Amino acid sequence: MKAILLNKTGDVENLKYQDTDQPTLKKGEVLVKVKAISINPLDVIARADDTLLTQFLGEERPVILGWDISGEISEKAEDVNQFDIGDAVFGMLEADKGGAYAEYVAVSAS
Repeated sequence: MKAILLNKTGDVENLKYQDTDQPTLKKGEVLVKVKAISINPLDVIARADDTLLTQFLGEERPVILGWDISGEISEKAEDVNQFDIGDAVFGMLEADKGGAYAEYVAVSAS
């Protein structure tokens, strides 16, 4: 899949559109095919501030930023009953996960 990855904090030039692995589902998760994202002030601040980025997403780099998504359920874990494949969804990803700047994101069904 394609995603916008951040290898180090700084300006937008540090964001790179490239291939990466598609997320695999864990118990209680759905895979969302992302149709749209928003870029809010937290995205901009986290991208530029290493301390804040590490606080939210940990020390491992690269990271995929973004917390606000809309899209469609493309896959779901066996234990997820409240969604069907093809359902339209929108929401905010977990603060410590991020990952919206990608074609697909695995997210808690809750």
